[in-house]
Amino acid sequence: MTGVVTPDTIIERMKEFGTVEQVRKNRVRVKTVPGRLHDAITTSQAVLLFDRLVTISTIDNGESFELLYHLIGPHRTIISLSISLPRDAPVTPTVSDILPPAGIYERQIHDLFGIMFAGHPDLKKLMLNEDWPENEHPLRKDWKPGPDTFYGGIKGERM
Repeated sequence: MTGVVTPDTIIERMKEFGTVEQVRKNRVRVKTVPGRLHDAITTSQAVLLFDRLVTISTIDNGESFELLYHLIGPHRTIISLSISLPRDAPVTPTVSDILPPAGIYERQIHDLFGIMFAGHPDLKKLMLNEDWPENEHPLRKDWKPGPDTFYGGIKGERM
């Protein structure tokens, strides 16, 4: 892109992907859907110069999960691309193919929330112990430790 990247130019360019709002002077949020996320990231990289992933945040709001992909560029403006996933089937395509640093965040989110990233090359455990019980994700609001289950060598009743 030639010229200055401003929140107004970001809003104009990203509105095709969903709802766009300026939430702070240097921050824009785009609410999109999982199927449009790749295109939204590619456009933000190629056209708007958002060339670095800051982090991926996860919110468990009790009814669904929200993922926020925060990117920044040399213009020091942050774009947050937001998608919502249903609680009963939290699956979204990986973005590690176009943002390689996303792979480590996706592994953390998979461990702690149980969100599946389709196409991720290796969703092995990262944050939790290897002996952590399958399908137990400690940052979900509805997670409760089992009384006779061992979590990293500690019995659930002591947690």
